[in-house]
Amino acid sequence: MERSPAGGRLSLWLALAREAGRGHTLLLAALALLSSLVEVAGLGLAVGVLLGSGASSAPPLPAPALDLRQLLGLLVGLMAVRGLLQVGIAVLREWLNSALTDRLRSDLLSRVLHASSLRLERVGRGELLGLLMDDIDTSVYALDEGLRVLQNLIALLIYGGGVLVAGRGQAGPLLLGLLAAALAGLLQRSGAWSLGTLHTRLNAALQSIVGDGLHGLKAVRAAAAEPWLLARFAAAARDYRRNARRTLRRQAVFAALRDWLVVLVVALWLGVGGTALEPAAVATVLLLAYRAAGALGGVISSRRSCLWALPGYEALRQLRGRLGAPVLAAAAPRPLPAGAVLLEATWRGRGQPGVTLRRGALVAVVGPSGTGKSTLLDRVAGLLAEESSSWQLQAAGQSEPLELAGSQGAAAWRTLVAYAPQGAVLFEGSLADNLLLGRLPDRREREALLGPWLEQLGLEPVLQRPEGLHEPLNLAVDCFSGGEIHRLGLLRAWLLDHRVELLDEPTAFLDAQAAARVRQLVLERSQERLVLVATHDPELVAQAAVVIQPARFERQGGAVQ
Repeated sequence: MERSPAGGRLSLWLALAREAGRGHTLLLAALALLSSLVEVAGLGLAVGVLLGSGASSAPPLPAPALDLRQLLGLLVGLMAVRGLLQVGIAVLREWLNSALTDRLRSDLLSRVLHASSLRLERVGRGELLGLLMDDIDTSVYALDEGLRVLQNLIALLIYGGGVLVAGRGQAGPLLLGLLAAALAGLLQRSGAWSLGTLHTRLNAALQSIVGDGLHGLKAVRAAAAEPWLLARFAAAARDYRRNARRTLRRQAVFAALRDWLVVLVVALWLGVGGTALEPAAVATVLLLAYRAAGALGGVISSRRSCLWALPGYEALRQLRGRLGAPVLAAAAPRPLPAGAVLLEATWRGRGQPGVTLRRGALVAVVGPSGTGKSTLLDRVAGLLAEESSSWQLQAAGQSEPLELAGSQGAAAWRTLVAYAPQGAVLFEGSLADNLLLGRLPDRREREALLGPWLEQLGLEPVLQRPEGLHEPLNLAVDCFSGGEIHRLGLLRAWLLDHRVELLDEPTAFLDAQAAARVRQLVLERSQERLVLVATHDPELVAQAAVVIQPARFERQGGAVQ
Protein backbone atom coordinates (compact mmCIF):
# COMPACT_ATOMS: atom_id res chain seq x y z
CA MET A 1 0.00 0.00 0.00
CA GLU A 2 1.29 3.47 -0.89
CA ARG A 3 2.20 5.62 2.08
CA SER A 4 2.20 9.36 2.51
CA PRO A 5 5.34 11.01 3.91
CA ALA A 6 3.46 11.90 7.10
CA GLY A 7 1.99 8.45 7.71
CA GLY A 8 -0.68 6.14 6.41
CA ARG A 9 -3.41 7.40 4.12
CA LEU A 10 -6.15 6.05 6.36
CA SER A 11 -4.76 7.85 9.41
CA LEU A 12 -4.55 11.06 7.37
CA TRP A 13 -8.19 10.73 6.32
CA LEU A 14 -9.23 10.02 9.91
CA ALA A 15 -7.37 13.15 11.02
CA LEU A 16 -9.35 15.11 8.43
CA ALA A 17 -12.58 13.58 9.73
CA ARG A 18 -11.67 14.54 13.30
CA GLU A 19 -10.91 18.08 12.22
CA ALA A 20 -14.25 18.32 10.43
CA GLY A 21 -15.87 17.40 13.74
CA ARG A 22 -17.85 14.38 14.89
CA GLY A 23 -21.21 15.94 14.14
CA HIS A 24 -20.17 17.06 10.66
CA THR A 25 -18.69 13.67 9.73
CA LEU A 26 -21.59 11.67 11.17
CA LEU A 27 -24.10 13.83 9.32
CA LEU A 28 -22.24 13.31 6.04
CA ALA A 29 -22.12 9.57 6.75
CA ALA A 30 -25.85 9.55 7.47
CA LEU A 31 -26.47 11.35 4.18
CA ALA A 32 -24.34 8.75 2.40
CA LEU A 33 -26.36 5.94 3.99
CA LEU A 34 -29.66 7.64 3.17
CA SER A 35 -28.53 8.18 -0.41
CA SER A 36 -27.77 4.47 -0.76
CA LEU A 37 -31.10 3.46 0.74
CA VAL A 38 -33.02 5.84 -1.51
CA GLU A 39 -31.19 4.47 -4.54
CA VAL A 40 -31.86 0.87 -3.54
CA ALA A 41 -35.53 1.41 -2.64
CA GLY A 42 -36.58 2.17 -6.20
CA LEU A 43 -34.65 -0.78 -7.55
CA GLY A 44 -36.22 -3.00 -4.91
CA LEU A 45 -39.69 -2.14 -6.20
CA ALA A 46 -38.55 -2.82 -9.76
CA VAL A 47 -37.32 -6.24 -8.66
CA GLY A 48 -40.68 -6.83 -6.98
CA VAL A 49 -42.41 -6.06 -10.27
CA LEU A 50 -40.17 -8.49 -12.15
CA LEU A 51 -40.45 -11.35 -9.68
CA GLY A 52 -44.12 -10.76 -9.01
CA SER A 53 -45.16 -10.63 -12.65
CA GLY A 54 -46.89 -14.01 -12.56
CA ALA A 55 -44.26 -16.59 -13.52
CA SER A 56 -45.35 -19.80 -11.82
CA SER A 57 -41.86 -21.29 -11.57
CA ALA A 58 -40.16 -18.15 -10.28
CA PRO A 59 -37.95 -18.51 -7.19
CA PRO A 60 -40.01 -18.80 -4.01
CA LEU A 61 -39.88 -15.24 -2.71
CA PRO A 62 -42.46 -13.57 -0.46
CA ALA A 63 -45.45 -12.75 -2.68
CA PRO A 64 -46.12 -9.02 -3.04
CA ALA A 65 -49.31 -7.85 -1.40
CA LEU A 66 -50.12 -5.59 -4.40
CA ASP A 67 -50.96 -6.46 -7.99
CA LEU A 68 -48.77 -5.40 -10.91
CA ARG A 69 -50.69 -2.18 -11.65
CA GLN A 70 -50.48 -1.08 -8.03
CA LEU A 71 -46.77 -1.92 -7.93
CA LEU A 72 -46.14 0.18 -11.03
CA GLY A 73 -48.03 3.13 -9.54
CA LEU A 74 -46.07 2.81 -6.32
CA LEU A 75 -42.83 2.64 -8.31
CA VAL A 76 -43.62 5.90 -10.14
CA GLY A 77 -44.46 7.64 -6.88
CA LEU A 78 -41.34 6.34 -5.20
CA MET A 79 -39.18 7.60 -8.07
CA ALA A 80 -40.62 11.09 -7.62
CA VAL A 81 -39.93 11.02 -3.88
CA ARG A 82 -36.46 9.61 -4.58
CA GLY A 83 -35.67 12.51 -6.91
CA LEU A 84 -36.71 15.08 -4.30
CA LEU A 85 -34.69 13.32 -1.59
CA GLN A 86 -31.62 13.19 -3.79
CA VAL A 87 -31.87 16.92 -4.45
CA GLY A 88 -32.17 17.61 -0.72
CA ILE A 89 -29.24 15.32 0.08
CA ALA A 90 -27.06 16.98 -2.58
CA VAL A 91 -27.89 20.49 -1.34
CA LEU A 92 -27.27 19.62 2.32
CA ARG A 93 -24.02 17.85 1.45
CA GLU A 94 -22.79 20.86 -0.53
CA TRP A 95 -23.74 23.19 2.32
CA LEU A 96 -21.77 21.09 4.80
CA ASN A 97 -18.75 20.93 2.50
CA SER A 98 -18.84 24.69 1.86
CA ALA A 99 -19.01 25.38 5.60
CA LEU A 100 -15.96 23.17 6.22
CA THR A 101 -14.08 24.83 3.34
CA ASP A 102 -14.77 28.28 4.76
CA ARG A 103 -13.67 27.18 8.21
CA LEU A 104 -10.38 25.72 6.98
CA ARG A 105 -9.63 28.83 4.90
CA SER A 106 -10.46 31.16 7.75
CA ASP A 107 -8.24 29.17 10.11
CA LEU A 108 -5.29 29.24 7.68
CA LEU A 109 -5.66 32.94 6.94
CA SER A 110 -5.88 33.67 10.67
CA ARG A 111 -2.67 31.71 11.27
CA VAL A 112 -0.89 33.66 8.54
CA LEU A 113 -2.11 37.07 9.71
CA HIS A 114 -1.30 36.35 13.35
CA ALA A 115 1.86 34.25 12.98
CA SER A 116 5.21 35.39 14.29
CA SER A 117 7.63 36.91 11.78
CA LEU A 118 10.10 34.06 12.28
CA ARG A 119 7.53 31.46 11.28
CA LEU A 120 6.23 33.55 8.37
CA GLU A 121 9.65 33.42 6.73
CA ARG A 122 9.10 29.69 6.20
CA VAL A 123 6.03 30.18 3.99
CA GLY A 124 6.12 30.70 0.23
CA ARG A 125 3.54 32.89 -1.47
CA GLY A 126 2.72 30.29 -4.11
CA GLU A 127 2.32 27.59 -1.46
CA LEU A 128 -0.07 29.75 0.54
CA LEU A 129 -2.11 30.83 -2.49
CA GLY A 130 -2.30 27.24 -3.73
CA LEU A 131 -3.68 26.08 -0.39
CA LEU A 132 -6.22 28.89 -0.09
CA MET A 133 -7.43 28.64 -3.68
CA ASP A 134 -7.35 24.91 -4.40
CA ASP A 135 -5.87 22.50 -1.87
CA ILE A 136 -8.39 23.26 0.88
CA ASP A 137 -11.15 22.48 -1.62
CA THR A 138 -9.48 19.15 -2.40
CA SER A 139 -9.13 18.44 1.34
CA VAL A 140 -12.89 18.74 1.79
CA TYR A 141 -13.33 16.70 -1.39
CA ALA A 142 -11.16 13.95 0.15
CA LEU A 143 -13.45 13.73 3.17
CA ASP A 144 -16.53 13.57 0.96
CA GLU A 145 -15.05 10.92 -1.34
CA GLY A 146 -14.00 8.81 1.63
CA LEU A 147 -17.60 8.76 2.79
CA ARG A 148 -18.75 7.99 -0.75
CA VAL A 149 -16.63 4.84 -0.53
CA LEU A 150 -18.82 3.85 2.41
CA GLN A 151 -21.95 4.81 0.48
CA ASN A 152 -21.00 2.68 -2.54
CA LEU A 153 -19.85 -0.18 -0.34
CA ILE A 154 -23.28 -0.30 1.34
CA ALA A 155 -24.95 -0.31 -2.07
CA LEU A 156 -22.60 -3.07 -3.23
CA LEU A 157 -23.48 -5.26 -0.26
CA ILE A 158 -27.22 -4.73 -0.81
CA TYR A 159 -27.01 -5.49 -4.53
CA GLY A 160 -24.76 -8.49 -3.90
CA GLY A 161 -27.24 -9.82 -1.37
CA GLY A 162 -30.02 -9.28 -3.92
CA VAL A 163 -28.10 -11.34 -6.48
CA LEU A 164 -27.88 -14.23 -4.00
CA VAL A 165 -31.58 -14.02 -3.13
CA ALA A 166 -32.79 -13.77 -6.72
CA GLY A 167 -30.32 -16.23 -8.25
CA ARG A 168 -30.08 -18.48 -5.21
CA GLY A 169 -27.03 -20.74 -5.10
CA GLN A 170 -26.44 -20.49 -8.85
CA ALA A 171 -25.33 -16.86 -8.48
CA GLY A 172 -22.20 -17.78 -6.50
CA PRO A 173 -19.80 -17.60 -9.49
CA LEU A 174 -21.12 -14.15 -10.37
CA LEU A 175 -20.37 -12.84 -6.91
CA LEU A 176 -16.93 -14.41 -7.01
CA GLY A 177 -16.27 -12.56 -10.25
CA LEU A 178 -17.34 -9.28 -8.69
CA LEU A 179 -15.14 -10.02 -5.68
CA ALA A 180 -12.17 -10.72 -7.95
CA ALA A 181 -12.71 -7.42 -9.75
CA ALA A 182 -12.98 -5.60 -6.42
CA LEU A 183 -9.75 -7.07 -5.08
CA ALA A 184 -7.93 -6.28 -8.31
CA GLY A 185 -9.13 -2.69 -8.19
CA LEU A 186 -8.45 -2.10 -4.53
CA LEU A 187 -4.98 -3.63 -4.54
CA GLN A 188 -3.77 -2.11 -7.79
CA ARG A 189 -1.41 0.84 -7.47
CA SER A 190 -3.37 3.48 -9.29
CA GLY A 191 -0.89 6.34 -8.91
CA ALA A 192 -3.67 8.52 -7.49
CA TRP A 193 -1.62 9.54 -4.44
CA SER A 194 1.41 10.44 -6.56
CA LEU A 195 -0.76 12.41 -8.96
CA GLY A 196 -2.36 14.29 -6.05
CA THR A 197 1.05 15.12 -4.58
CA LEU A 198 2.21 16.41 -7.94
CA HIS A 199 -1.00 18.41 -8.33
CA THR A 200 -0.41 20.11 -4.98
CA ARG A 201 3.19 20.98 -5.80
CA LEU A 202 2.48 22.27 -9.29
CA ASN A 203 -0.59 24.16 -8.12
CA ALA A 204 1.65 26.15 -5.76
CA ALA A 205 4.04 26.87 -8.64
CA LEU A 206 1.23 28.00 -10.94
CA GLN A 207 -0.30 30.23 -8.26
CA SER A 208 3.11 31.81 -7.63
CA ILE A 209 3.57 32.53 -11.34
CA VAL A 210 0.11 34.08 -11.62
CA GLY A 211 0.74 36.06 -8.43
CA ASP A 212 4.00 37.42 -9.86
CA GLY A 213 2.16 38.55 -12.97
CA LEU A 214 -0.73 40.26 -11.20
CA HIS A 215 1.21 41.61 -8.23
CA GLY A 216 3.55 43.66 -10.40
CA LEU A 217 1.97 43.89 -13.83
CA LYS A 218 3.69 47.18 -14.58
CA ALA A 219 7.07 45.72 -13.64
CA VAL A 220 6.40 42.65 -15.80
CA ARG A 221 5.62 44.80 -18.81
CA ALA A 222 8.49 47.20 -18.17
CA ALA A 223 10.95 44.30 -18.10
CA ALA A 224 9.33 42.66 -21.15
CA ALA A 225 8.96 39.57 -18.96
CA GLU A 226 5.65 38.37 -20.41
CA PRO A 227 7.22 35.57 -22.53
CA TRP A 228 9.25 34.36 -19.54
CA LEU A 229 6.19 34.20 -17.25
CA LEU A 230 4.10 32.49 -19.92
CA ALA A 231 6.88 29.96 -20.54
CA ARG A 232 7.09 29.17 -16.81
CA PHE A 233 3.35 28.67 -16.70
CA ALA A 234 3.34 26.44 -19.78
CA ALA A 235 6.21 24.31 -18.46
CA ALA A 236 4.50 23.72 -15.10
CA ALA A 237 1.17 22.90 -16.75
CA ARG A 238 2.88 20.57 -19.24
CA ASP A 239 4.61 18.69 -16.42
CA TYR A 240 1.28 18.11 -14.68
CA ARG A 241 -0.53 17.03 -17.85
CA ARG A 242 2.19 14.51 -18.71
CA ASN A 243 1.99 12.82 -15.31
CA ALA A 244 -1.81 13.02 -15.24
CA ARG A 245 -2.02 11.34 -18.63
CA ARG A 246 0.12 8.42 -17.52
CA THR A 247 -1.85 7.88 -14.31
CA LEU A 248 -5.27 8.28 -15.89
CA ARG A 249 -4.34 5.90 -18.71
CA ARG A 250 -3.47 3.24 -16.14
CA GLN A 251 -6.76 3.77 -14.32
CA ALA A 252 -8.81 3.69 -17.54
CA VAL A 253 -7.20 0.41 -18.63
CA PHE A 254 -8.09 -1.17 -15.30
CA ALA A 255 -11.68 0.10 -15.52
CA ALA A 256 -12.03 -1.54 -18.94
CA LEU A 257 -10.56 -4.82 -17.66
CA ARG A 258 -12.87 -4.73 -14.63
CA ASP A 259 -15.99 -4.34 -16.80
CA TRP A 260 -14.77 -7.05 -19.18
CA LEU A 261 -14.20 -9.40 -16.24
CA VAL A 262 -17.73 -8.81 -14.90
CA VAL A 263 -19.27 -9.43 -18.34
CA LEU A 264 -17.19 -12.59 -18.76
CA VAL A 265 -18.31 -13.97 -15.40
CA VAL A 266 -21.96 -13.19 -16.19
CA ALA A 267 -21.63 -15.02 -19.53
CA LEU A 268 -20.07 -18.05 -17.84
CA TRP A 269 -22.77 -18.03 -15.17
CA LEU A 270 -25.53 -18.02 -17.79
CA GLY A 271 -23.83 -20.81 -19.70
CA VAL A 272 -23.27 -22.99 -16.63
CA GLY A 273 -26.53 -22.74 -14.72
CA GLY A 274 -28.17 -19.36 -14.87
CA THR A 275 -30.50 -20.34 -17.70
CA ALA A 276 -32.25 -22.83 -15.41
CA LEU A 277 -34.00 -19.85 -13.85
CA GLU A 278 -37.15 -18.25 -15.17
CA PRO A 279 -36.69 -15.20 -17.45
CA ALA A 280 -37.93 -12.83 -14.74
CA ALA A 281 -35.36 -14.20 -12.28
CA VAL A 282 -32.58 -14.03 -14.88
CA ALA A 283 -33.50 -10.42 -15.70
CA THR A 284 -33.54 -9.58 -12.01
CA VAL A 285 -30.13 -11.14 -11.38
CA LEU A 286 -28.64 -9.36 -14.38
CA LEU A 287 -30.10 -6.04 -13.23
CA LEU A 288 -28.75 -6.49 -9.71
CA ALA A 289 -25.40 -7.65 -11.05
CA TYR A 290 -25.18 -4.60 -13.27
CA ARG A 291 -25.94 -2.30 -10.33
CA ALA A 292 -23.48 -4.20 -8.13
CA ALA A 293 -20.78 -3.72 -10.75
CA GLY A 294 -21.60 -0.01 -10.82
CA ALA A 295 -21.39 0.19 -7.02
CA LEU A 296 -18.07 -1.67 -7.16
CA GLY A 297 -16.79 0.87 -9.66
CA GLY A 298 -18.00 3.63 -7.34
CA VAL A 299 -16.06 2.15 -4.41
CA ILE A 300 -12.84 2.03 -6.42
CA SER A 301 -13.35 5.42 -8.09
CA SER A 302 -14.18 7.20 -4.82
CA ARG A 303 -11.21 5.59 -3.11
CA ARG A 304 -8.89 6.82 -5.83
CA SER A 305 -10.43 10.28 -5.83
CA CYS A 306 -9.90 10.39 -2.07
CA LEU A 307 -6.25 9.38 -2.52
CA TRP A 308 -5.79 12.05 -5.18
CA ALA A 309 -7.21 14.76 -2.90
CA LEU A 310 -5.55 13.79 0.40
CA PRO A 311 -2.10 15.30 -0.40
CA GLY A 312 -3.79 18.71 -0.39
CA TYR A 313 -4.82 18.14 3.22
CA GLU A 314 -1.35 16.86 4.08
CA ALA A 315 0.15 20.06 2.65
CA LEU A 316 -2.32 22.09 4.74
CA ARG A 317 -1.31 20.28 7.93
CA GLN A 318 2.39 20.74 7.19
CA LEU A 319 1.98 24.46 6.55
CA ARG A 320 -0.07 24.95 9.70
CA GLY A 321 2.66 23.12 11.61
CA ARG A 322 5.24 25.59 10.30
CA LEU A 323 3.03 28.57 11.12
CA GLY A 324 2.04 27.33 14.56
CA ALA A 325 -0.99 28.49 16.51
CA PRO A 326 -1.96 32.17 16.11
CA VAL A 327 0.03 34.20 18.62
CA LEU A 328 -0.72 37.75 17.53
CA ALA A 329 -4.46 37.51 18.07
CA ALA A 330 -6.63 40.17 16.47
CA ALA A 331 -8.45 40.58 19.78
CA ALA A 332 -5.27 41.04 21.84
CA PRO A 333 -5.88 42.70 25.21
CA ARG A 334 -5.15 46.43 25.23
CA PRO A 335 -2.32 47.17 27.66
CA LEU A 336 -3.70 50.59 28.63
CA PRO A 337 -7.21 51.91 29.35
CA ALA A 338 -8.87 53.80 26.51
CA GLY A 339 -8.39 57.24 28.11
CA ALA A 340 -4.87 56.72 29.46
CA VAL A 341 -2.16 59.12 28.23
CA LEU A 342 1.01 57.32 27.16
CA LEU A 343 4.02 59.39 28.17
CA GLU A 344 6.93 57.15 27.28
CA ALA A 345 7.73 53.80 25.69
CA THR A 346 11.07 51.99 25.42
CA TRP A 347 11.78 49.11 23.03
CA ARG A 348 14.62 46.70 23.71
CA GLY A 349 15.90 43.90 21.52
CA ARG A 350 18.24 41.09 22.44
CA GLY A 351 21.82 42.35 22.23
CA GLN A 352 20.76 45.71 20.78
CA PRO A 353 20.48 49.23 22.18
CA GLY A 354 17.05 50.36 23.27
CA VAL A 355 14.93 53.04 21.63
CA THR A 356 12.94 55.40 23.86
CA LEU A 357 10.00 57.44 22.56
CA ARG A 358 8.45 60.33 24.52
CA ARG A 359 5.24 62.26 24.06
CA GLY A 360 5.91 65.62 22.47
CA ALA A 361 9.43 64.72 21.29
CA LEU A 362 9.91 63.64 17.67
CA VAL A 363 12.53 60.90 17.31
CA ALA A 364 14.31 60.51 13.95
CA VAL A 365 16.36 57.55 12.72
CA VAL A 366 18.96 58.58 10.14
CA GLY A 367 21.74 56.96 8.18
CA PRO A 368 22.67 55.76 4.70
CA SER A 369 20.46 53.26 2.89
CA GLY A 370 21.06 49.70 4.04
CA THR A 371 22.09 50.56 7.60
CA GLY A 372 18.92 49.13 9.16
CA LYS A 373 16.53 52.06 9.56
CA SER A 374 13.50 50.17 8.23
CA THR A 375 14.54 47.05 10.12
CA LEU A 376 14.65 49.06 13.33
CA LEU A 377 11.15 50.43 12.73
CA ASP A 378 9.87 46.91 11.96
CA ARG A 379 11.27 45.67 15.25
CA VAL A 380 10.00 48.59 17.31
CA ALA A 381 6.56 48.03 15.74
CA GLY A 382 6.58 44.37 16.85
CA LEU A 383 6.55 43.07 13.28
CA LEU A 384 10.03 41.53 13.30
CA ALA A 385 11.94 39.43 15.85
CA GLU A 386 9.15 40.01 18.35
CA GLU A 387 10.12 36.85 20.27
CA SER A 388 13.31 38.59 21.43
CA SER A 389 11.80 42.05 21.97
CA SER A 390 10.30 43.83 24.96
CA TRP A 391 8.48 47.12 25.52
CA GLN A 392 8.26 49.21 28.68
CA LEU A 393 5.33 51.63 28.85
CA GLN A 394 4.86 54.57 31.20
CA ALA A 395 1.39 56.17 31.28
CA ALA A 396 0.22 59.25 33.16
CA GLY A 397 -0.89 58.45 36.71
CA GLN A 398 0.84 55.05 36.58
CA SER A 399 3.20 54.37 39.50
CA GLU A 400 5.10 51.50 37.86
CA PRO A 401 5.94 51.01 34.17
CA LEU A 402 4.11 48.25 32.28
CA GLU A 403 6.31 45.49 30.84
CA LEU A 404 5.42 43.70 27.58
CA ALA A 405 7.58 40.98 26.05
CA GLY A 406 7.64 38.31 23.36
CA SER A 407 4.93 37.50 20.85
CA GLN A 408 2.07 38.04 23.27
CA GLY A 409 3.55 41.35 24.35
CA ALA A 410 3.91 42.37 20.71
CA ALA A 411 0.23 41.60 20.15
CA ALA A 412 -0.72 43.98 22.97
CA TRP A 413 1.80 46.63 21.92
CA ARG A 414 0.49 46.70 18.35
CA THR A 415 -2.94 47.80 19.59
CA LEU A 416 -1.24 51.13 20.42
CA VAL A 417 0.82 51.50 17.24
CA ALA A 418 0.06 52.94 13.78
CA TYR A 419 2.83 52.09 11.31
CA ALA A 420 3.27 53.52 7.81
CA PRO A 421 6.00 51.51 6.07
CA GLN A 422 7.94 52.98 3.17
CA GLY A 423 6.35 50.71 0.56
CA ALA A 424 2.65 51.50 0.97
CA VAL A 425 0.26 48.95 -0.55
CA LEU A 426 -3.31 49.41 -1.76
CA PHE A 427 -5.78 46.63 -0.98
CA GLU A 428 -8.65 45.31 -3.09
CA GLY A 429 -11.69 47.50 -2.52
CA SER A 430 -12.58 51.17 -2.67
CA LEU A 431 -10.34 54.07 -1.70
CA ALA A 432 -12.48 54.62 1.41
CA ASP A 433 -12.04 50.96 2.37
CA ASN A 434 -8.28 51.30 1.90
CA LEU A 435 -8.12 54.27 4.23
CA LEU A 436 -10.70 53.35 6.87
CA LEU A 437 -10.42 49.54 6.72
CA GLY A 438 -14.14 48.97 7.16
CA ARG A 439 -14.78 51.69 9.71
CA LEU A 440 -17.62 54.21 9.19
CA PRO A 441 -19.85 52.33 6.74
CA ASP A 442 -22.03 55.41 6.14
CA ARG A 443 -20.93 57.17 2.94
CA ARG A 444 -21.63 60.68 4.17
CA GLU A 445 -19.60 60.15 7.34
CA ARG A 446 -16.72 58.81 5.27
CA GLU A 447 -16.78 61.79 2.92
CA ALA A 448 -16.98 64.24 5.82
CA LEU A 449 -13.92 62.66 7.45
CA LEU A 450 -11.76 61.97 4.39
CA GLY A 451 -12.44 65.12 2.37
CA PRO A 452 -10.49 67.55 4.62
CA TRP A 453 -7.63 65.07 5.01
CA LEU A 454 -7.25 64.55 1.27
CA GLU A 455 -7.35 68.31 0.70
CA GLN A 456 -4.73 68.91 3.38
CA LEU A 457 -2.40 66.35 1.79
CA GLY A 458 -2.91 67.72 -1.72
CA LEU A 459 -4.81 64.60 -2.83
CA GLU A 460 -7.94 66.31 -4.15
CA PRO A 461 -7.37 64.86 -7.67
CA VAL A 462 -8.07 61.34 -6.42
CA LEU A 463 -11.67 62.40 -5.79
CA GLN A 464 -12.06 63.27 -9.47
CA ARG A 465 -11.10 59.75 -10.54
CA PRO A 466 -13.96 57.56 -11.91
CA GLU A 467 -13.82 55.33 -8.82
CA GLY A 468 -14.12 58.24 -6.40
CA LEU A 469 -14.12 57.22 -2.76
CA HIS A 470 -16.58 54.34 -2.87
CA GLU A 471 -16.07 52.28 -6.06
CA PRO A 472 -13.54 49.38 -6.17
CA LEU A 473 -10.12 50.30 -7.53
CA ASN A 474 -8.65 48.60 -10.59
CA LEU A 475 -5.43 47.24 -9.08
CA ALA A 476 -4.38 45.19 -12.13
CA VAL A 477 -2.73 48.42 -13.31
CA ASP A 478 -1.29 51.28 -11.29
CA CYS A 479 -4.14 53.52 -10.14
CA PHE A 480 -2.03 56.25 -8.54
CA SER A 481 1.42 57.75 -8.72
CA GLY A 482 4.09 56.66 -6.25
CA GLY A 483 3.75 59.91 -4.30
CA GLU A 484 -0.04 59.55 -4.07
CA ILE A 485 0.22 55.94 -2.83
CA HIS A 486 2.83 57.03 -0.27
CA ARG A 487 0.60 59.78 1.11
CA LEU A 488 -2.40 57.43 1.17
CA GLY A 489 -0.31 55.01 3.27
CA LEU A 490 0.50 57.81 5.71
CA LEU A 491 -3.15 58.84 5.87
CA ARG A 492 -4.22 55.24 6.59
CA ALA A 493 -1.88 55.21 9.61
CA TRP A 494 -2.97 58.64 10.83
CA LEU A 495 -6.66 57.76 10.59
CA LEU A 496 -6.09 54.94 13.10
CA ASP A 497 -5.40 57.72 15.64
CA HIS A 498 -3.20 55.53 17.83
CA ARG A 499 -0.92 56.77 20.59
CA VAL A 500 2.29 55.66 18.88
CA GLU A 501 3.11 56.42 15.22
CA LEU A 502 6.02 54.93 13.29
CA LEU A 503 6.65 56.47 9.86
CA ASP A 504 9.23 55.16 7.40
CA GLU A 505 10.47 57.91 5.05
CA PRO A 506 7.28 60.00 5.35
CA THR A 507 8.51 62.69 2.91
CA ALA A 508 10.02 60.32 0.31
CA PHE A 509 8.67 60.32 -3.27
CA LEU A 510 7.07 63.75 -2.71
CA ASP A 511 7.62 67.12 -4.37
CA ALA A 512 8.63 70.09 -2.24
CA GLN A 513 5.08 71.29 -1.62
CA ALA A 514 3.70 67.86 -0.64
CA ALA A 515 6.78 67.14 1.52
CA ALA A 516 6.25 70.42 3.41
CA ARG A 517 2.63 69.47 4.13
CA VAL A 518 3.59 66.04 5.42
CA ARG A 519 6.45 67.45 7.48
CA GLN A 520 4.11 69.91 9.17
CA LEU A 521 1.59 67.17 9.98
CA VAL A 522 4.30 64.93 11.44
CA LEU A 523 5.49 67.73 13.74
CA GLU A 524 1.95 68.61 14.84
CA ARG A 525 1.06 65.01 15.63
CA SER A 526 4.29 64.44 17.56
CA GLN A 527 3.11 66.98 20.15
CA GLU A 528 0.30 64.66 21.31
CA ARG A 529 1.80 61.25 20.51
CA LEU A 530 4.95 59.18 20.53
CA VAL A 531 6.35 59.50 16.99
CA LEU A 532 9.36 57.75 15.45
CA VAL A 533 10.42 58.44 11.84
CA ALA A 534 13.13 57.00 9.62
CA THR A 535 14.16 59.69 7.18
CA HIS A 536 16.74 61.20 4.84
CA ASP A 537 14.96 64.57 4.99
CA PRO A 538 17.38 67.10 6.57
CA GLU A 539 14.58 69.55 7.38
CA LEU A 540 12.66 66.89 9.31
CA VAL A 541 15.85 65.77 11.09
CA ALA A 542 16.59 69.36 12.09
CA GLN A 543 13.24 69.57 13.91
CA ALA A 544 13.59 66.23 15.73
CA ALA A 545 14.18 66.23 19.48
CA VAL A 546 16.21 63.01 19.34
CA VAL A 547 18.29 61.65 16.43
CA ILE A 548 19.38 57.98 16.27
CA GLN A 549 22.09 56.66 13.97
CA PRO A 550 21.79 52.89 14.14
CA ALA A 551 24.34 50.36 13.04
CA ARG A 552 23.13 47.61 10.74
CA PHE A 553 20.41 45.48 12.42
CA GLU A 554 20.02 41.76 11.87
CA ARG A 555 16.46 40.93 10.81
CA GLN A 556 16.00 38.13 13.34
CA GLY A 557 17.81 39.48 16.37
CA GLY A 558 21.31 39.05 17.66
CA ALA A 559 24.01 41.61 18.22
CA VAL A 560 24.36 44.79 16.23
CA GLN A 561 26.79 44.28 13.36
